[in-house]
Amino acid sequence: MKKRLWWGIGIVVVLLAAGGWWLWRNTQTPLKVSAGKVSPISMQEDIYATGSVAPNSRQDVYALNPGLVSKVAVKAGDSVKTGQGLVALDQTLANAQVAQAQANVDAAQAAVNAAQGNVTDLKQAQNAVQSSAATAGAAQAGVGTVNISGTVGGNISGNMGSASSGLGSSVHQAEGTLAQSQAGLKQAREALQAAQVQRDQLTYKSTLDGTALEVNAQAGNPAPVQQPLVVVADLKHLNVQLQLNEMDAAKLKVGGKVTVTSKTLGSTSLTGVVAEIAPEAVIQPSAQGNNSPTVAVTVRLDQAPAVLKPGYSVTVQAIVATKKNVLAVPLESLFQEGSKNYVYRIQNGLLQKTEVKVGIGNDTDQEITAGLKSGDLIVLNPTNQLSEGQAVTPDWGSEGA
Repeated sequence: MKKRLWWGIGIVVVLLAAGGWWLWRNTQTPLKVSAGKVSPISMQEDIYATGSVAPNSRQDVYALNPGLVSKVAVKAGDSVKTGQGLVALDQTLANAQVAQAQANVDAAQAAVNAAQGNVTDLKQAQNAVQSSAATAGAAQAGVGTVNISGTVGGNISGNMGSASSGLGSSVHQAEGTLAQSQAGLKQAREALQAAQVQRDQLTYKSTLDGTALEVNAQAGNPAPVQQPLVVVADLKHLNVQLQLNEMDAAKLKVGGKVTVTSKTLGSTSLTGVVAEIAPEAVIQPSAQGNNSPTVAVTVRLDQAPAVLKPGYSVTVQAIVATKKNVLAVPLESLFQEGSKNYVYRIQNGLLQKTEVKVGIGNDTDQEITAGLKSGDLIVLNPTNQLSEGQAVTPDWGSEGA
């Protein structure tokens, strides 16, 4: 009996405590929370990124070989044309090598001419002997009907045949000498061409129309090794180089329109297009060693005002999605637990933690694709003090009820 009594008393105590808590909870003044109604809006998702201005075309001129600078034809800021000379290195040795190569060509050409003349002379002599032998043979045939012995005619024909055979051997040898001379002339010409190319490489020319950005060479000094002699860039056609995280880069498309702004431009904005998206993400090295992978993106500007210079910092805005009449909530109304998104919905004065699915977003709003309907009342700035089932009073702020 005593055990049953104690059990009964315990149950009563628990019920009284629960009832007291419920009575205390419902008699407390509801907490005021900033609230708003869910309603359809038109919204767009933007990507903002900071990038650096770079020329679309650029030529960094480095010395191919060590040498002394003999001439600098431009200074920083000068306009240059394609093919215009920029810097020349000393050509004294190169000119001597070209002169020697030219002399070798002349000598080889003379050898070819002599060999060709020798072949021509020998062939003419051979033809003369053969012609004489034919004449003698015809005479011998006519005399044979009278001169029984034929001794004189036979000797003449035999001697001419022997001479013709000897000349044939000499012609063959002369033709071999001519072929060797012609091969030597070809090699000499190739050596001359190589020497001329090496000499020409000592004069550095512009490969584009543009502006000289840097001039690091000085006449009379050795050509710089670690720096380019001259840097030329096309300042009329500029790009913006960006490094985006994987999520933002995946939302861009080549050919997509962007807007470019900067402090330099003031209230003026520029337009451009996404020209290139790198095929891979790269982790840039850092002292901390905790950088996230980024994707290189190139934006080509439609216009390049003179006030915008390579190396300037600009902000790029890309609109990656636009939707009309979508349910959206302010970003500050969302909170996360794990990988899920929630809002506090206010129903009958009590909080209900509601899971939602999200779509596109921007700097102020987030699209809601599931979990809420138009007209729902939500808490705009939930804090850790709020909990499921808590009594609250909506504070409409400047919106009104």
